[in-house]
Amino acid sequence: MTTDWLRAPIFGEPSADVAGIIRPSAYGIVLDSTRHVAVVRTPLGVFLPGGGTDATEPPEATVVRETREETGLAVRVGAWRRTAVEHGFSVTEQKQFEKRCTFCDATVLHSVGAPTERDHALEWVSADDAAKLLTPASHRWAVGEWLAYADTSALAGDGQPAA
Repeated sequence: MTTDWLRAPIFGEPSADVAGIIRPSAYGIVLDSTRHVAVVRTPLGVFLPGGGTDATEPPEATVVRETREETGLAVRVGAWRRTAVEHGFSVTEQKQFEKRCTFCDATVLHSVGAPTERDHALEWVSADDAAKLLTPASHRWAVGEWLAYADTSALAGDGQPAA
């Protein structure tokens, strides 16, 4: 399925001076057995596990790979999806990006060892706290969307996760 990025919610302002480099990205709203959400604390802020999508890599594979690298956890991606665009400047790369973000729900399967990204620290927080704590506006929005979906799913009794 093709995403119409012109219809996705937009966060941040594009640079007036330089065109943003389009970067496909994917992030997981990863839940543990106690219904807490994984967030990753880095020197640059607090984020959902995830990041840039490799060439030809589907968003689900990005969430699995990035979660493993950043947290040391193996996850299974669920069916819930949302998309958004986040404009921003990368301090580490010194470039302007138009991040085309896909957000997925996921659950922890098991630990696979230590994270490979040493400056990333895994924290477990309530979904409500994650919606306030996350640095990127698109990540806060996605958690809010997931919370609304989870609440509606619980009321509908469709077996999907309830927050």
